[in-house]
Amino acid sequence: MDVSGSVSSQRRALISAFATLSGLAMLSAHVGARAIGAGPRLVNDPFAAGIASGSPSPDGFVLWTRLLAPELLNAGPVPVRWEVFDEGVGHRVIASGESWAEPALGHAVHVEVTGLRSDTWYGYRFMAGEAVSASGRARTLPASGATVDRLRLALASCQRWESGHYAAYRHMRVDSPDMVVFVGDYIYERAGASAGRGEARHHDLPQARTLESYRARYALYKSDPDLQAMHAACPWLVTWDDHELENNHGGTWSITDTPDFAARRVASYQAYYEHMPLRAATMLAGLQGLQTGAGGLRIHQHYDHGRLARLYLLDNRQYRDRPLCGKAPKAAEARVCLGQEPTPRRSMLGRAQEQWLEGALRDAHGAGTAWNLIAQQTRFTPANYGHGLGVSAGTDGWDGYPGARQALIDTLVASAARNPVLLGGDIHKNWVAQVHQNPYSIASPVVATEYCGTSISSGATAASAPADAKARQGNPHCLFVHSRKRGYGLIDLSPERMVVTLRGLEDVTRADSGIDTLATFVTEAGRPGVRSLS
Repeated sequence: MDVSGSVSSQRRALISAFATLSGLAMLSAHVGARAIGAGPRLVNDPFAAGIASGSPSPDGFVLWTRLLAPELLNAGPVPVRWEVFDEGVGHRVIASGESWAEPALGHAVHVEVTGLRSDTWYGYRFMAGEAVSASGRARTLPASGATVDRLRLALASCQRWESGHYAAYRHMRVDSPDMVVFVGDYIYERAGASAGRGEARHHDLPQARTLESYRARYALYKSDPDLQAMHAACPWLVTWDDHELENNHGGTWSITDTPDFAARRVASYQAYYEHMPLRAATMLAGLQGLQTGAGGLRIHQHYDHGRLARLYLLDNRQYRDRPLCGKAPKAAEARVCLGQEPTPRRSMLGRAQEQWLEGALRDAHGAGTAWNLIAQQTRFTPANYGHGLGVSAGTDGWDGYPGARQALIDTLVASAARNPVLLGGDIHKNWVAQVHQNPYSIASPVVATEYCGTSISSGATAASAPADAKARQGNPHCLFVHSRKRGYGLIDLSPERMVVTLRGLEDVTRADSGIDTLATFVTEAGRPGVRSLS
């Protein structure tokens, strides 16, 4: 069996690129080429940040960990061993290897395993010195074109540490998804509030601005046992939103004109890579663009689950054009600004990503893929339908980029991709809606379905039943709004239908909170739109 670890040359190139961008001294070209041997003596558990898998393919996946222990503060590279084993009786080891946890990458380890059987669950673990990590579960994707009968995904986003506990992940584990789709705001960059100010839990970290402060924020979040356990339970597919860097930023600009934004951007991007199960090649291509000013990190990808589904992970944060009229224009201002979209229209995805998505959708149609799930950061359909195009629009979301939204809808129609579904997060509420060909005319055909999920813990923007009812009544394309509970979505796919179960915690401020099913919806194959099952 041909099984390999992460490609050392790509790791060296990544380290060099990050070093160049951040002004650090260039590392030796021999990074990653050492013989496994001595490392610092580890007294404390080095696996305090947990383990994870992600970026699956039909023959492999990425395994991740980051070594954290006080004795590593000023330590050099640390040798780390890894094993992949059969989940059957005896846990037979079928692949193993050795890697280095480099200080230049925060002692993070990314192992790219290949040569495995398709559509198969595996166990894995790491070892450093005498320490052994917990065991995790990873899976490969079905082979391209394979006939697949089912897929279960969990949809999650927005997990501000202070706002609540991660009890949602404890319940998600019981639901046993095949993969978690996380659509942004894995961390929040803001400084911790004073203790006793109504937060569920407290931290005193400063606002994240430097590589070390972003690393500290991820270390805090990843110390949560429920989050760790969910990462170990199945692969995660991840994209980011704004708080991984700075609130409401876009591309190379800061909405608040942060003076050190360029350096902060590089630091946040490196910290993101260090803490996510991402492939080196994906990040390296983006870093080369970041060096030349031609682009940033390549987060957008698609994953095929046989012929059953293609899942697209989009990045509507990094390549977007600047908003018009500021963040939240008044109605009179919006009529002038957003109601008169400039030519050419502004983009949320950037032209290159738009072209990539169009091609991938057409390819999926040609391959006979049954479902096309488009995961992106935020609500897609209008929340200002009653006011009309460009009025009472928050300009950070799709309502502030109406031309870009219409272009994506037109692409869905033109591609003839089967059963398109938009998935999102960001707004801290559940929002289920029909996607009409003209989003401001419910008389136009329904061409897709939208399921925008609530947050894992972050607070709601309008946490009251009257506010939810008002939003629902003013937006006739919307079937369901619920902002009062935190939780996640559970997506069950078969060739015939997609069933979405919305799960809400009883009390996010309690680590032992129970959970309820808020609503269940179904989208039938070949029939765009959604109907309630509860």
